[in-house]
Amino acid sequence: MNYRALNWFKQKFPQNYILRKPFIGIIIVAVFCYLFTILYKPRHTNSSDPFSYEVTMAIYLLALMPPLYITIRALKLLPIFKNKESWTLLKELGFPLILFLILGVWNYFFGFIMENTEGRWNIYTFLDSVRSTLITGTLPYFLFTIQNSRYLLSANACDPNENNSINEQSELIHINSKLKKGDIRFNPESFLYAESNGNYVIFYFLKDDKIEKEMVRNSIGDIENQLSEMPYLMRTHRAFIVNLKKVVLKKGNSSGYRLKLVGTDAELPVSRQNITNFDKIEQDLQKSQLAIPTN
Repeated sequence: MNYRALNWFKQKFPQNYILRKPFIGIIIVAVFCYLFTILYKPRHTNSSDPFSYEVTMAIYLLALMPPLYITIRALKLLPIFKNKESWTLLKELGFPLILFLILGVWNYFFGFIMENTEGRWNIYTFLDSVRSTLITGTLPYFLFTIQNSRYLLSANACDPNENNSINEQSELIHINSKLKKGDIRFNPESFLYAESNGNYVIFYFLKDDKIEKEMVRNSIGDIENQLSEMPYLMRTHRAFIVNLKKVVLKKGNSSGYRLKLVGTDAELPVSRQNITNFDKIEQDLQKSQLAIPTN
């Protein structure tokens, strides 16, 4: 039972929207927390003269936004939280606890500016400040976690008799869609390229020597950001993202390249402005003995 619970927490899980988009995320947290504190009115929070309670809360949250953004960015530099592609449910639950504990300490010291400092320097006020920040801050965060929990249900729907199901799940790439239930998951080994088509992006896969397509409602730019942890899945052109490990032929010059991929006759462009980055990734692939043939 303990093993099963541990494996459940180790399952691959979509990274929280607040962490993926921290600038928008801190605005969501600030607005939610302001409305919550106005309605809830924590009894240990005192407005400072000459400000009303509502103005005091607004100042608290405005002052909280910069350290919130900085702390998110700093924590994401830590090796354990750095790679969003290896994000798990355990990381999803652990990140906000660390984040809002840190901000609770900051909130406590900021209170010396906003409130009456008499009798404030004690462990009870400190713990109350940390507790209030932790509870209030994690509420909007976990709303997004709950929204993403459907991926756990879909993962648990796999055949429990397959011994390698957890390992296979951890290798899948998750792509977010603008449509509800429109997200897709795929193995990078089957991915050939993605092509922008209006408000959609079409993904091309090679499975059992056959080309298969899946469509996601999203922009090619957002898809590029979601794949940023894997440089070999490169945006070669304003309309294309290509798996460079699947390139079997390259031709062209400094004005641009044309790429041919395994299993398809399509020739995909590398625009002039992307040549430098393409050449760098190609050199890295060559060092890994995955050289791209030229013509």
